[in-house]
Amino acid sequence: MTQEANQSEFKAMVKKWLKSHGLDYRWVAEQCGVSEITVRNWMSQKNIPPLKLQLLEKVMVQMPSLSASGGAAPTEVPGVNVNASLSLTVQLAPEQYARLAERAAARGVTLETLVAQAIAALVAESKDRTVTAELRSRKVILPSNS
Repeated sequence: MTQEANQSEFKAMVKKWLKSHGLDYRWVAEQCGVSEITVRNWMSQKNIPPLKLQLLEKVMVQMPSLSASGGAAPTEVPGVNVNASLSLTVQLAPEQYARLAERAAARGVTLETLVAQAIAALVAESKDRTVTAELRSRKVILPSNS
């Protein structure tokens, strides 16, 4: 198969995946560190650069499809903002941060460790044990509450 055919197939997969996740080219642009017009050019006429293609493949593998989960919207928790792609950013209201810090202290661990353990437990529920092993080896760093 030619590179152009591979790119066409991949672009079709990306479009389908974006639609299943309720995402758009602007989101892809943010993940890849390029402008939305650059992504539009990739998807319509130009080839996706190899490094950006690999990044998109990783994101598509690591983010489960909304259709697989019944298409339900994520639960919103007041005072919590989560931004997930290949990294995870959690912003907590000060009172929630304090409650989690107290819970971590009661267990004799840092807040970072508590969060990492909770995420590892969620991933362990999945069938992919290799992702769990990778996750447990990563350090999670949360901003201080100052």
